[in-house]
Amino acid sequence: MPVLIIVLSAYLFFFAVIALIAIAEYADRHERRQAVEHAGGPPVSLAGMNAGQASHPHYFGFWQAQLPGLRLIHDAGNAGIYLRNLRQCFAVVCRRFPEIYDGRTLEQWVLFLEQEQLVLCSGPKVKLTPQGSDFLRVQLTRGTTVHR
Repeated sequence: MPVLIIVLSAYLFFFAVIALIAIAEYADRHERRQAVEHAGGPPVSLAGMNAGQASHPHYFGFWQAQLPGLRLIHDAGNAGIYLRNLRQCFAVVCRRFPEIYDGRTLEQWVLFLEQEQLVLCSGPKVKLTPQGSDFLRVQLTRGTTVHR
């Protein structure tokens, strides 16, 4: 009889733990959904890349691939450039890093650059931020010294 009580207690404990895990999963999913709604959209992550890694030699090629797009935005001046005009730069970046950009869109790429505070989207146009200008200047300078 005591063995039966222990086995039943173990089963009840097991099902109680499973129910608590399910409740925690539901609450986590609900919290993430609310965070996305308050943030204005889901964050775009490109394989964990961020602008802080640009000075690391391992990520140098990835950030150098972003420079033609940033330079095109910079050359447009304060008026900015239409998003559709960046499509060719995005295609080049996608061909160079297919494992990172697989399934990504031009809009997600620009949103990634905006999250890194390199560009600012205002309507259909994209402008370079002051941080983006500094980043572009440093990376262009660094690129010329690395390739000499």
